[in-house]
Amino acid sequence: MALRAGQEVDSWCTRCKMDLLHRIVAMVGDKPARVECRTCSSQHNYRAPKSALASPRSASGSPRAPSAGTGRSRAPEAHAAMVPPSTAKVHSYAISTRFMADQWIVHRTFGNGLVLRELGPDKIEVRFDGGVKTLVHNRTEGA
Repeated sequence: MALRAGQEVDSWCTRCKMDLLHRIVAMVGDKPARVECRTCSSQHNYRAPKSALASPRSASGSPRAPSAGTGRSRAPEAHAAMVPPSTAKVHSYAISTRFMADQWIVHRTFGNGLVLRELGPDKIEVRFDGGVKTLVHNRTEGA
């Protein structure tokens, strides 16, 4: 299956500084040239994922399969419906906001999610209906 503009690939995000899902904006021949990060919405030249377990849907065009090494769906329980309790406060996701474990968030692409843990000062792991994702948080402008 050949890649084309509008499809999604994993790419190194120059703003988030990690491998994340990107939408292809421009192609040169059969390879992505420019992509848009699905997390921070920045556009940049395509860069192959840096993770040791490169995405199965990278520039090779292979079909994608969930993988534990890419921060995508990992466990069967990750596919259960994510509905916050009626007493929970749900915070809107923004890169600049700091989140902590056990907080509920709503993301414009992934929907409701529960913060599982902080992976560092600017990364969190969140369980959504579609699986577990790594998101950037606590990021100030220009960082």
